[in-house]
Amino acid sequence: MKKAFVDYHCHLLPSLDDGSTDPQESVAMARILARSGFDVVHCTPHRIKGCYENEPEKVRQATRLLQRLVHEEGIDLSLVAGTEHYLDEFLVDQLPGALTTGVSRHLLVEAPFRSAPELVSAMVFGLINRGMSPLIAHPERCNVFDPGPATGSRGAFSFLRGKPKKHDLSGSLIVGLCEAGCRYQGNLGSFAGIYGSEIKERAIVFLKEGIYSCVGSDAHRPDHLARYLSEGMETVVATVGEEAAFELFSAQALR
Repeated sequence: MKKAFVDYHCHLLPSLDDGSTDPQESVAMARILARSGFDVVHCTPHRIKGCYENEPEKVRQATRLLQRLVHEEGIDLSLVAGTEHYLDEFLVDQLPGALTTGVSRHLLVEAPFRSAPELVSAMVFGLINRGMSPLIAHPERCNVFDPGPATGSRGAFSFLRGKPKKHDLSGSLIVGLCEAGCRYQGNLGSFAGIYGSEIKERAIVFLKEGIYSCVGSDAHRPDHLARYLSEGMETVVATVGEEAAFELFSAQALR
């Protein structure tokens, strides 16, 4: 893929969460992202009560400072202030003035990796009822969205030699929330296999089924970033083709 595209989820801002630790590391990440074809990056540090208290103005200020530094370094990258909100009982209190994904109503949220379907569903519908459109980050990494066994297989992600089993997502939580107005963002690292083969296989299933509205690097460090961005992009293109892949990276992905 040689077109410029958008990273909808990145921990690029320094010293705000478990992402970049200092400005130098942020610049190194920014340079890799630009060389990989990105021209817009949504800076989305965690916002978790009692852990990462990243209020909107703090994130905006950090984004402005890093944008200035990135331009001074000659890196052609536009930064957008955002937040990865934790989908818990404290999120409702954070909604006034919350940073959405650009000018859209999409609120990037992270579902707990181990949570009951009823709780995730209740939180998502709570956001929808308040006029928000939840954008759930990396659902492939959350067990609550596991599509279950493939037809005719003995395990959740058993594959015939050279021919994957078919998964039926009808009636699943991930489809039900999508039909209600929820959207999903896939991780390039998942497609590259950095979280393990099961997560990669789950991500490919979701990709084939059209679950994702956009993708993101979810980058935290510069180490090995160029490699997994490249491998992740190659997997996406190989799975759905270049045109469909570009739609997931484009500025129009959430419109």
